[in-house]
Amino acid sequence: MKFSTTFLVLATIAATQARIYIRANSQTFTGALGGVAATPVDDSGDAKKPFSVKGDTFVNLSAALQRSCDQQFNACANLANGGDQTISVADCTAQKGELKLIVNI
Repeated sequence: MKFSTTFLVLATIAATQARIYIRANSQTFTGALGGVAATPVDDSGDAKKPFSVKGDTFVNLSAALQRSCDQQFNACANLANGGDQTISVADCTAQKGELKLIVNI
């Protein structure tokens, strides 16, 4: 009886303290046109908003991946608009489409 009660108490504590851990970077896209990589999607440490992109937190992975994708596109487009002759905004748009397909957003 004592074992059963102890086990039940420990199991209850474990269940209430359970947290989903997110890998170091949930952004799997590796394309980096103009040397601009997609912003990492990290574990925020907040159980209610577990995903973080440059300090902004999100409740679900798809929203965080969307932000990461948008940030990469903006940085790429800034390079193209800033005079980098090796890339164009159209190239950045194509890469954004690739990223969305790969990360399924």
